[in-house]
Amino acid sequence: MKVRMAHGRLSSPLPYGVVSDYDRCDRHLELPAIELSNEHLSATILPSHGGRVWSLQAQEDGRDLVHRNARLRWANFGLTDAWFAGGIEWNLGSTGHSAMSNLPMHSAILDTPLGPVVRLWEWERTRDLVLQVDLWLSGARLMASTRVLNPDPEPKPLYYWTNVAVPETAGTRVLVPADSAWRTDYEGTLERVPVPFPDGSVDVSVPSASRYAADYFFEVAHQQGRLVCAVEPDGHGLAQTSTDALHGRKLFLWGNGPGGQRWQDWLGEPGSRYLEIQAGVCPTQLEHDVLDASAERTWTEAFLPLDLDPGVVGADYETATLAARTSVHEAASPQWLAEVHEQWRREVADLAPGELVATGSGWGRAELALRGADQPLAMPFPEVEDESRPLLQLALSGNRSGLDDLPADSPLLPVISDRWTAALAACEDAEGADGSGSRDPSPRGPGSRGPGWWVPYALATARHLKGDREGARAAYRTSCERHPNAGSLRGLALLAEHPAERAELYRQAFALAPDDRRLAVELLTSGREAGHPDEVVATVGDLPEAVRSHGRIQLLLAQALASLGEDDAALQVLTDLEVPDLAEGDQALSDLWTQLRPGEPVPARLDFRMAVTPQ
Repeated sequence: MKVRMAHGRLSSPLPYGVVSDYDRCDRHLELPAIELSNEHLSATILPSHGGRVWSLQAQEDGRDLVHRNARLRWANFGLTDAWFAGGIEWNLGSTGHSAMSNLPMHSAILDTPLGPVVRLWEWERTRDLVLQVDLWLSGARLMASTRVLNPDPEPKPLYYWTNVAVPETAGTRVLVPADSAWRTDYEGTLERVPVPFPDGSVDVSVPSASRYAADYFFEVAHQQGRLVCAVEPDGHGLAQTSTDALHGRKLFLWGNGPGGQRWQDWLGEPGSRYLEIQAGVCPTQLEHDVLDASAERTWTEAFLPLDLDPGVVGADYETATLAARTSVHEAASPQWLAEVHEQWRREVADLAPGELVATGSGWGRAELALRGADQPLAMPFPEVEDESRPLLQLALSGNRSGLDDLPADSPLLPVISDRWTAALAACEDAEGADGSGSRDPSPRGPGSRGPGWWVPYALATARHLKGDREGARAAYRTSCERHPNAGSLRGLALLAEHPAERAELYRQAFALAPDDRRLAVELLTSGREAGHPDEVVATVGDLPEAVRSHGRIQLLLAQALASLGEDDAALQVLTDLEVPDLAEGDQALSDLWTQLRPGEPVPARLDFRMAVTPQ
């Protein structure tokens, strides 16, 4: 476990960008959806949002087997910030909710020996892995067969977890055949505890009995037919089981404390409650496995309604879990699952998908072109008119004109893999140097041709991530010399060693992008960290109204006012303050209240604390 914890953690979600410009307004949306249904179940899949299974209902009584959120509500829970609760999600990448949570996946419906299969696939860019998820119904079971493919001749860290949100009531019970688990909480500890009574009296198999949020990673890796269930007192619920490649099983609970209740209201409809049952390739989510060079990992999961005797549900934990295991294995035994998985591998996994019903990104096509590789039959990556187009052009023909013509406010984020940086460095050397090896640093005017700002910006970012500070600084400066741009100035600010220099570079960057709210947050945060709350207050007053009114900006203003001793003004800002991009475990609002009103209870609307002993 220590070895698996010691490698693989990402320091940045790049080449994915942070997604934080969301609000909390209600508006109607129409989203593309794919439905699978038979006489037992109905499943709705959202291909535009990471292939999330948005709902799973039992046809007999209309019961929701997974938590179907009444709203799409985002918060800063994912690798790229924005994440929403509910349904069944497929998390490939690194510890945390996938960078693809809000991104479209290529989708098709296949006619197969298993019946109609919904295929979802996409290129996961933080690892350069290919994800394929095939969904179909088999009687009263939703089946998901997954393949993770490493297309490259070097091994990769492998992190994968299926997260299932299920409705929670006061009597919901989570059953896993295990007598111990690894527990993590929001105080940063990892400890091995007995289940279901880790602390003596509280039965964590009834999540509502717990006070504070926690993760329980059950020790089940030695078992066959691993499973996790959530069941109501009436005996009805949902179970998940899989083939052997998914070693881990987990319970995440919010607890019944004020912070957990506030988060649940924040992430959905006030009063609705959910918990998560999960399954992953490693025993815990702090670990990364290794996917060998040019290899793949596959598994099959079954999600099925659970129907137990109500008296057994309330029995002692060992009796209840034995009944749950017996019921699940009768409906989806380890042997049956293994046979279904092998049939999927033989007859379905490599079938060509035919016509797309939904389109993902163009990055898979660009990555294959960069490698000079053929299209995989089962997961063809089409050309897509999105931000990947200029890099596809570069990979296919060596033509960088699409990159040199990018405007300075381009949404194209830097590519940071070794393959892309080598390609960019080669085209920079080929086009940016004259016969003497010198470069023309003059800024590009309207209609001019020549080396542009974006390539050195991308090279600088890649060097920055790898710790080459001087190389990054030089390339950021080259980018700015060719065309002043906020991205490179921000990079220089992050590298600046003195607060005054950092603040000046941030001001220059923000002057070029005055409507960039995230840049404004960094500018204000740098001022606060440098110990200049008066400058923070003055800067907020000069921001455009759309930026100034954002909850994160207002929180920074309130913190600066409190630092200046202007408590009444800070409290006024806190009145009805909503910060849309609050992060999991963020206690900034409650901490500020406690600073301004020591000894007074934190108002419920400000209390997002998830720790046992809030600081």
